[in-house]
Amino acid sequence: MKDQETPNRRKLNLGIDAIGTVDTILSWEKLEMCFGTSFRFSAETKFEITKELALQQGRLHKLSYEKKSTKIFDFQENAKNLSKKIEDMIEKNDSRALSFVSDIIKRETGASIRDFCDALKALGSTENIFEPVRPNDLFRDIIRKIVKILLRENVALSLHVQSTFNKFMTELDRQLPETIFPVSNARYIEEGRIRILKDYLRGYLRSNT
Repeated sequence: MKDQETPNRRKLNLGIDAIGTVDTILSWEKLEMCFGTSFRFSAETKFEITKELALQQGRLHKLSYEKKSTKIFDFQENAKNLSKKIEDMIEKNDSRALSFVSDIIKRETGASIRDFCDALKALGSTENIFEPVRPNDLFRDIIRKIVKILLRENVALSLHVQSTFNKFMTELDRQLPETIFPVSNARYIEEGRIRILKDYLRGYLRSNT
């Protein structure tokens, strides 16, 4: 039993270590000041935000070391293209071509041309487990998760440059660089960041406020 329990315990410790590391970096006093001098986060909210930031750090770290597998992408693209060509052949009812292709597929795989085409479509549409998540998706998701946590605190989440919400998100990213917002070469960083917030939260905030 001891050997079986060790992996779970180790994984849990790693998680706590990551949360603890982020917690030592964050200055909650500065973050709370964004919403006013008398504002205070609950202990639960602090933990939830810290946990999400620790997870985000892990995702970004993994992303930076992950290499794209071009072979699997090429394979899927070829499968999509071939399935489309077979479907076109079936739709046009090209009897000579259909007979030729069907005979080969039946002889080599034992499947009908329709089943073979469906299998190709499945291969072409299957999510690639080796494909890294797009960076923008990570930044969008962490912003939405933090907003969901902040909504429980009933803070004002206005989307303008001088809003308390924008100040909070910018301060959060200042304390943990490139965690909330991607690195930017924009001349006016503030405007770029508020644009990101608006893009990621348009409609999301409207339905929750």
